[in-house]
Amino acid sequence: MNYYIHVPFCRSKCGYCAFYSEAAPVPGAVDAYLDRLEFQFERLEPAEPCETVYFGGGTPTLLSEMQLERLFSMTARALRPDSETEISIEANPETLTVPKIALLRSFASRISLGVQSFDARFRAMLGRDCEQAALERAIERVAAARFPHWSCDLIYAIPGQGPADFERDLARAVALGIDHLSCYSLTPEEGARLADSLIPDEDDAARMWELAGRCGLPRYEISNYAAPGCECRHNRNVWRGGLLTGLGPAAAGFDGTDRKSEPASLAGWLRGDPPEIDAIAPAERLNEIFAVNLRTASGWTPELWAKVPNADAWDARVAAARRAAAETLPEWFDISPERITLSDSGLLFWNTVAETIL
Repeated sequence: MNYYIHVPFCRSKCGYCAFYSEAAPVPGAVDAYLDRLEFQFERLEPAEPCETVYFGGGTPTLLSEMQLERLFSMTARALRPDSETEISIEANPETLTVPKIALLRSFASRISLGVQSFDARFRAMLGRDCEQAALERAIERVAAARFPHWSCDLIYAIPGQGPADFERDLARAVALGIDHLSCYSLTPEEGARLADSLIPDEDDAARMWELAGRCGLPRYEISNYAAPGCECRHNRNVWRGGLLTGLGPAAAGFDGTDRKSEPASLAGWLRGDPPEIDAIAPAERLNEIFAVNLRTASGWTPELWAKVPNADAWDARVAAARRAAAETLPEWFDISPERITLSDSGLLFWNTVAETIL
């Protein structure tokens, strides 16, 4: 089983972000959240083994040291992770102190540092409240902590940012010694504060995506790069249709048939409002899972597909891929009886591929 725990608190809301969070939480909000989360943990049916745990947000590291310690303690009691469990946590540089980093290092095996850009001009454009000195201190402290795995998040195609600017960000990130890198094209979503003003240049975005593919860490998914063996297992499992339990406001889960989302409201979640159930026909669900994992460089094999809940015949997947290739561009696909993948150009136009499959 894979677990996603959403910590819905931020110091301030970034202009490009549409993920659910509460900016500048009122006194008592975090403790009320932890009380309700503990209540949910106590009612979980044990699922063995606990393969991955992912703390996302929001900003998990906005919590105080005492609150983080409580969060980790209740997680350990309920989920019983062992030495093989991948435990990831997202962290914002401006919230990291030396004691917090030590606490994270004692529990998590992966830290994902939300840098977004090493250039203060572009962080300001995104509304990121992190001074350069705080960023440099956080980088130095995380490097000194020697997490088993360390990831860095970058955003590209920011207005005013050219390919050369992003290339400098890539070089700086890789020089840190990270073993994982996530690079996301700026795509302000509906509901984001600056959705209408942060419009990226599509040609520049494509050039920057190509630059990321040459950063020195192999691309294993459209937006993710890692040294061999250092891929994020949590995301990989989810992309392949793995079982997922979501805890916290707006957290999503998958039971093998239906997806569900917890209320995207702290107040509603604290009240115990029911989750929203996304129930679709089994054939549609299989097409969805099939399309999502085509975002990865390794794609699908018969052995991987057989592990998908309620999987249909592999021959049906090969036929579906061939139909999609015929309706788009054949050069976007690499299809054989042993594997189905997308070419680099197919990955770049994955949205079109997915629409065809779905």
